Amino acid sequence: MIKSKKWLAGSVAFALIALLQTPLANAAIPHVSVVMPNQWKDAFEPKIKAFNGSHTNVNIDVIWGGAQDQLIAANKSPDIINTGDLFVAAQKNLLVDLTPYIAKDKTINVKDFYPALLNAVKFQGRQLALPYRFNVGLLYYNKTLFDAGKVAYPTAKWTQKDFIAAGQKLTTKSGTTPTSWGVGSTFGWWGEWLIHVRQAGGEWLSDGAVALDSPQAIAGLTFFRDKVTKYKMSPGAKDDALGGFSGGKTAMEYGGHTGNWPSYNGVSTLKWDIQVLPKGLKSSKGAELALEAWGVSAKSANIAAAYAAVAYITSADFLTTQWTALRLPVTRISVAKAALAVPKASRPSPQNLEALFGGITTGTTLPRTIPFIKVTQEVVQPLVDKMIEGTLTPTETGNQATAAANKALSILQ
Repeated sequence: MIKSKKWLAGSVAFALIALLQTPLANAAIPHVSVVMPNQWKDAFEPKIKAFNGSHTNVNIDVIWGGAQDQLIAANKSPDIINTGDLFVAAQKNLLVDLTPYIAKDKTINVKDFYPALLNAVKFQGRQLALPYRFNVGLLYYNKTLFDAGKVAYPTAKWTQKDFIAAGQKLTTKSGTTPTSWGVGSTFGWWGEWLIHVRQAGGEWLSDGAVALDSPQAIAGLTFFRDKVTKYKMSPGAKDDALGGFSGGKTAMEYGGHTGNWPSYNGVSTLKWDIQVLPKGLKSSKGAELALEAWGVSAKSANIAAAYAAVAYITSADFLTTQWTALRLPVTRISVAKAALAVPKASRPSPQNLEALFGGITTGTTLPRTIPFIKVTQEVVQPLVDKMIEGTLTPTETGNQATAAANKALSILQ
């Protein structure tokens, strides 16, 4: 009996030692972190919990509402980095080249990504991220105002002449007080005027130098101003914008942003849709194409696990939830095809998704090998604002912006 007790005690001790020396299953799973905004939580948290519960190679820990830039600055970078077309060049040393991981991954289908979006986050032959959402400049229009003004909805064949005619007809006044505008104007940001420059045959950067002083660029700047001064179909900097497009008193928005969809759909009385941009002075192309993507931090202690997480949050399954729950334009062809398969009449606004996904092939990305945002906003934009205020002509604006921006680039690069 004593011998049996000793044997039992020894067996228990041996088992306990073995248990202590073997990591618990959950503790052995690599955890990787990512920052996501709070407004995505309801849609994504169930998906991520389900993923974590079914995978033994990685768990995704979301920092809801966190500040990624602050974490990186504090040397506490999340394992997964939110990046984009404008940032991969500057972040080339922060982001892991995913090419070898993709090559070994038998589950991912990179051909399902729109090629233009995948290439936009590739730099020097390195796939630094996988895209998950995009924006392309489009023409937004208010169906109610078009119906009231008896103006036919915009078509893919619209020219600048059609745009002007509709804009002027849909601009109404009570005496001298505007009651509706034909089109809004985007001030304080390059989001519209650069489209007009490009559609006129100009460009921000040409052969490595700022080229806003070209005749084509100046023609585009001129049209941006003329919407206000010559055609009088758009509010100037000092005019009452009547709440903008979401206010329901502006018939069109040129180069509108997909990020505004939630706010537009939050206005129950706003009936709206989208169309490709009208042909400009010389070209239909010129809409800004921008995107966001997920990459892996080079400082991650679990790079392979972080890649597995990135592959999941850019998968067709995950992006389907992104589209259906959040209406964030997706980067995978299969998810887009499923959205396009829904009859137009059954789609929520915007219904013309053909214009959205078709815009990927005709959109144009921004310069990414230079500090574009800093120079444009701090150097060029104040001069464009002066043009709208009437203190500079388009030619003066183009000439001064070119000289000042090239000087700034020579210092910053």
